[in-house]
Amino acid sequence: MAIFESKTLTVEIDAPYEKVMMDLADPMTHPEWAKEFFAGPAKKSEYGYVLAPVPMMGGTIKFKIESDIALGLLDLYLAPPDSDYGAPLQVRVIRNGDGANVLWTLFRFPGLSDSNWKDGLISMSKELLELKKRHEKT
Repeated sequence: MAIFESKTLTVEIDAPYEKVMMDLADPMTHPEWAKEFFAGPAKKSEYGYVLAPVPMMGGTIKFKIESDIALGLLDLYLAPPDSDYGAPLQVRVIRNGDGANVLWTLFRFPGLSDSNWKDGLISMSKELLELKKRHEKT
């Protein structure tokens, strides 16, 4: 049995849990704050998923999210438009006082160089800070 190296990044957000969860559960909003990953806005497809430009995945991808807002569970699915979805990216949101903590787990898949792994972690950290800013605006 194989396992992958993983890293869970977290961010504390001083904004209502429900507001953060609803935003994260909507795939249309991710390109608004995850600008290191997405290269432009998302568009709804006629097939029930979202299309978005992601250069690191070779161009346009399909993107959907399955969520349970009450439990803070988010499973993000990404794939080329003509492919099946693989395993989800699992994101969890937990209540923290009047706010929320977002926990985003990344996996290092075989063949990913040390440099690319480090760059990916830095990029995701920046995006989580953008998510924080988005929700803590006054």
